[in-house]
Amino acid sequence: MTTKTETNVYDQVFENMKKATDAGLKMQQEAIAQWTALWPAIPSPQSVWVDKVREFQKQWGAVLSELAHRHRTTLDQQYEAALESFEEALQIGESSDPEEFRKRTEQFIRKTLDCMREASEAQMKEYQEAMAKLSELVTKAGS
Repeated sequence: MTTKTETNVYDQVFENMKKATDAGLKMQQEAIAQWTALWPAIPSPQSVWVDKVREFQKQWGAVLSELAHRHRTTLDQQYEAALESFEEALQIGESSDPEEFRKRTEQFIRKTLDCMREASEAQMKEYQEAMAKLSELVTKAGS
């Protein structure tokens, strides 16, 4: 049985997780906006320029496809971890005494925070890889 205090703790954890995700998304959007503002002008004949743009689009499409596949794999892993966490959260209420409840709650919160950290690190790594590949493709297209 969960108490009002436990519910508030869970609400705070989920609210903080939402804020962290929103901040990460906003940072990614701002970085992409800055990267696209730095797009190099390619001084070449029109047909060569069009060919380079098409090649860039094809390569960037392949990169995005690969990143989307890896992102889906990461999301699947995070979803499985969330289901496990949910089951563990339900077991916390089955504690027989306050000490056991405290230990289970502490383990649950530590695991939840570890999962959040791992998810943030995975997202940041994916973002960095995407920006590195975009930079590489833009450099290639500009030369």
